Amino acid sequence: MAPGAEAGHTGGVMGVVRASLVAAVLAGVLAAGGCSPAPRCPAGASCPSAAPFKVTFAVTVNGRGPSPSRILPRFSVRPAQLLAINVVVTVPRRARVSALWLGISAGGPLGSGPKGPTGVRPVLLHSSQVLTAGRHSFWLRWRTPAKARPGTHLYLAAEWASRQSPTFDEARLLAHLAWS
Repeated sequence: MAPGAEAGHTGGVMGVVRASLVAAVLAGVLAAGGCSPAPRCPAGASCPSAAPFKVTFAVTVNGRGPSPSRILPRFSVRPAQLLAINVVVTVPRRARVSALWLGISAGGPLGSGPKGPTGVRPVLLHSSQVLTAGRHSFWLRWRTPAKARPGTHLYLAAEWASRQSPTFDEARLLAHLAWS
């Protein structure tokens, strides 16, 4: 965990969380159609093709799998709880991931900036080691915000990029961390 990485967030953000989940679903629908939403595909610009391969993620927190969820895997957490998070990234055959970022998001828009992901703070892991086909396991440690109240929602998020032709980057929410 990076110093000062604990950022409090209260339950009054449900509208923002819902809006960002809708945006994430919409981004997936648009990407499946062969075009990403703005700002990746601004008006008048040619749209990049859909990602040439799919990276999958499996998440456990403190040795437990997620509770069933319709939208995202869900983990119940408490204020000031130390989480041991294991993320297993699976890269398909003939694919390479050039960079990977894992971190915490308040559910706002995710994207790619000039120095890494946007909408992810804190960044718990930045791997610039090329991930080749197969499974790659990453262990993260993070303490939940001490002043969080019941109803607080944070998310484990990922962004990855490939310099393999055609180059692309993607970002998405991996798991819902919900205060019980």
